[in-house]
Amino acid sequence: MIRRATRTGFALLLFLLPGTGALAADTQGQVFGDQTVAGNASGGDQDALLKELRGLVDEAEQARAADPRFIRDLRQLMERHDQPKFELLVRDLFEDGDFTKAPEWQVTQGSFRIGRYGGLVSEVVEPEPQAQGRGQGSEAEAVVRLFGQILGAKQGSQGQQGGNAPAESRPDPALIHLVQPFSNAFEIRARLESDPDAGGSIELGVFQGQGGRIGYRLVFGSGGEAQLVRVGRSVSVIARAPFRLPELVDGWRNPGYDVIWRRDARGRMTVAVDDQDILDVTDTAFRDPFDGLRLRNIRGRHALQGVEVYGQK
Repeated sequence: MIRRATRTGFALLLFLLPGTGALAADTQGQVFGDQTVAGNASGGDQDALLKELRGLVDEAEQARAADPRFIRDLRQLMERHDQPKFELLVRDLFEDGDFTKAPEWQVTQGSFRIGRYGGLVSEVVEPEPQAQGRGQGSEAEAVVRLFGQILGAKQGSQGQQGGNAPAESRPDPALIHLVQPFSNAFEIRARLESDPDAGGSIELGVFQGQGGRIGYRLVFGSGGEAQLVRVGRSVSVIARAPFRLPELVDGWRNPGYDVIWRRDARGRMTVAVDDQDILDVTDTAFRDPFDGLRLRNIRGRHALQGVEVYGQK
């Protein structure tokens, strides 16, 4: 009995693994590597196999006919494959040069544009300090500046704490969102480009509600790490990993980075960048469907070259 259950389990296990068995012929799909989403690759045959495998695992567990670790591994495998069937809901490569139509992105703050080489581009950089000296305004303005400097120096000599120099103003982040309802379980594929010399951070998120505030946010470049943030009544970083924006190639060409963000029906989220898994966490704070995507340039020069969203309507 042990050998039969083990042999059958392994046979089904190999059959269900991506790239083996019957699924090997169905690996050509949408953009971003020409790979289909795991949920889309599932069919009726796989559902039947999962059901049979689940029955065998239950039998083996009740009869104690297999190693408990083997049973655990099989159940984890079934969980990964027993997911809702996804469909492509959004695909935008910004090839038409207009991000306000089909689909309709809406700018909430700051500015976005279609770049010279495509993509949805945003720049949030600190203004360069104005040069001092001649050619800077009228004579009257120069006098006002001079008196301001004298006054500031005098007040500083009187021992006032903190000084009276005006605080440096930092530009506000740029925010854009796309209203497109999709299921709580989803897969998002995005290609991002970031200027490493400008630094800063870029945020890709999913939201619930009209305000677009509540949901999950995936942040890249913040202090040399990637973060998965939950925003609800409070803000919590639920996962983090080391990450640095890719360096320019030959000093000018931006290689970009491909992001795959998955969330399954049990709230497990995984994030891969350029085919390398970097984040893996389970969070069930949000159980309802999401209402759309949001992209926020916290600071720096960034571009969204393309995005696909898979899920259920």
